[in-house]
Amino acid sequence: MRRVTALAAAAFLLGAAVFGQGHETALEVFKTQRDIEKRLMAADLATLERVQDQIRGACDRLVRLGDDLLRAQKDGEDLGGFTARSSDLRHAESEVTTLLGAASQLRATVGARRAYLEQVQAEIRRMEEAAQAVGDELSGRWTVAIEPGGFTGVFDLRLDGTLVTGVYQISGGWRGSLRGTLVGSDVRLERIDAQQGFVAVYTGRLVARGNEKRLEGTWESTNLAVGMPGSGTWVGRREANP
Repeated sequence: MRRVTALAAAAFLLGAAVFGQGHETALEVFKTQRDIEKRLMAADLATLERVQDQIRGACDRLVRLGDDLLRAQKDGEDLGGFTARSSDLRHAESEVTTLLGAASQLRATVGARRAYLEQVQAEIRRMEEAAQAVGDELSGRWTVAIEPGGFTGVFDLRLDGTLVTGVYQISGGWRGSLRGTLVGSDVRLERIDAQQGFVAVYTGRLVARGNEKRLEGTWESTNLAVGMPGSGTWVGRREANP
């Protein structure tokens, strides 16, 4: 019972540990806990297997001692022999009872651990599906508006885990590549221009505006030029899939 209670406490502590953490960090915590639980499950099952072997051996001894006592009494063994054999039988019975109790406790632990493991695995699946859903919402073509200056353009983005890659074209003939990350709904993109190199950092959030998904945030230049703005805002609207 103490082992089962400990598993319930572990579940509570795991939930407390991941509360407030980022999606990726929480997912890694759950995966680590899943791997730990699998190792503990394997150890519990190995122990249960050993106990089952011990139960078989103890039951065999118990039956053999009982048969020996019965046969000896039929052959006329005296009271001293009967008392000694009865004592051996009581010890064998006690051993069987102890082993059966240990096996019962181990089965309860395995059952509780299995239930907890399935809960952890279900949470991992839920988080991975949620991450994939966010990924589906990010990957694709976005029409962007950049201020100041009234620039417009297109970002083609692809998400792999938390890593974002892509290419862009902006009015004025600017084009190049994008690289960055998506953590939860927070996006960070580095804009690498085909001619000038690393020119700006775009940060923002993936948000819902009615039925529309948008990227909204700010940008900062890394390549300041005289008379050019060093920062501003940007908005992206995802184009419908063809």
